[in-house]
Amino acid sequence: MSWRITDTELLETALLELKLKLAQTIGVHDGMTVVDVGCGQGGFTVSLAKTVGEKGRVLAVDVSDEYFEEFTERLSRHGVKRIVNFVQADAINLRDVMPDETADVVASCRFLEELKQPKNMPKIVKEMARIGKRSRKVAITELCTEPENEAEEAYIRLHQESGDSFSEPHELTEAMKRAKLADIHVEKVETNIWFSPDLAKRNLSHAQVWFDADVAKSLGQLIDKHGMKYPAFLVFSGTKE
Repeated sequence: MSWRITDTELLETALLELKLKLAQTIGVHDGMTVVDVGCGQGGFTVSLAKTVGEKGRVLAVDVSDEYFEEFTERLSRHGVKRIVNFVQADAINLRDVMPDETADVVASCRFLEELKQPKNMPKIVKEMARIGKRSRKVAITELCTEPENEAEEAYIRLHQESGDSFSEPHELTEAMKRAKLADIHVEKVETNIWFSPDLAKRNLSHAQVWFDADVAKSLGQLIDKHGMKYPAFLVFSGTKE
């Protein structure tokens, strides 16, 4: 196989293109107010800000400011800093910082997999629905955990072994129904982001603190043979009634 991505700069470019596609998939467009729940290091925030443009606004929510320096540097590098406001708050309860019907679109991207307490997922979905405007969309994007090849299996295993917890699709759709969202559907967005074995093993070395030597050895062998590949994304969306 001819590996497409061999360094972190190329990887970030590919991820930005993918996330711009995701922003368009969930219906974000020029001039909107969008809430990005669980913004982390700001990769998805940048794509949302580029999509809403100068006339729009993005409210980026995270419970921690641990990545704030990297977050602001990324926004500045992409020229979207003035479009984005960072809000430090717990997604379980945003009432003190966001009233009902704040946003045209409420979105998250690979946020739920990182929850320390996965049981809180339904509460977060309910809160996302609360801050969305009526007749507008709530969209949750997560990885598809059914690999189509060994390179995708390596990526999913790396994150599972690192402590990520992936909700079953039916659990997410049920939580959206309980949050009184209508027209719920799931769209699969394919990716074409392949890591070279060397780049993939750099990701592995960052995560090894989370798991034992046998797991690291097994994953390392899988990566040496197949590299890694981003799996498809599943976009769960519903409309606030």
